[in-house]
Amino acid sequence: MVGLDYRHGISVLEVIVYIPTLIVALWVSFRHGFKRSAGWITLVIFSLVRVVGSCCYLATLGYPTSKDLYVAWAVCSSIGLSPLTISCIGLLSRANESIKHQSGKGVNPRVFRLLGVATLVAVILSIVGQVKSTNLGQESSISTLTKAGIILFLVAWAGLAFLLFSVASRLSYVEDGERRLVLAVGLSVPLLLVRVVYSLLGVFSHDPDFNMLTGSPTIMLVMAVLEEIAICVICLGAGVTLSARKRTDYNEAYAPVR
Repeated sequence: MVGLDYRHGISVLEVIVYIPTLIVALWVSFRHGFKRSAGWITLVIFSLVRVVGSCCYLATLGYPTSKDLYVAWAVCSSIGLSPLTISCIGLLSRANESIKHQSGKGVNPRVFRLLGVATLVAVILSIVGQVKSTNLGQESSISTLTKAGIILFLVAWAGLAFLLFSVASRLSYVEDGERRLVLAVGLSVPLLLVRVVYSLLGVFSHDPDFNMLTGSPTIMLVMAVLEEIAICVICLGAGVTLSARKRTDYNEAYAPVR
């Protein structure tokens, strides 16, 4: 058995944070309805993935030569950007529905769906690429699929920023109780960009400090882990304080992945 190090400490932090986050995300999803959750369900998935990934990495304390544990942790780590991006898309979609309800001049719902599909394709490419490129204790040459996935995540972020600007420009039409959704996404988008930049540097910079498995744990903590935690807290905070819609209020334009 190897000793507890910095990276294992980060995994402990994630377990401590994401178990209660998972409970809150489940409660918010039940409160707003899984079919009308506007992105809450993806926070459930994200929290669960983070708990599983961290537990896999902590399990390497007892099984330091287990390639499967490292691969499972690497795959779980690569999933982070997708659910967070989709959650933000969902929150904006609900705010957009409020605009349509008030003025009839919201963003076309197809834009939200298209951006959600692009994000899903990005995470699929990243997972497949991660499985191919992960070796025990280190990463081999970065897979082309991983590179394509990260580039697509950057495109998805740009699309999300565009949607935020589009919805925010119509903020006066958003119902008072729904405006916190736009604020939550506005706070999350810069944090999400830092997370995307961390992944881009890890794939394209060839700087060993940004290597997922062997790079600087401090950089990972500051540019990835804390950003993800902050986004979850911000989005769930909006969900906890948001009034639950009735089924008959108005149809949602964007349905998160089920």
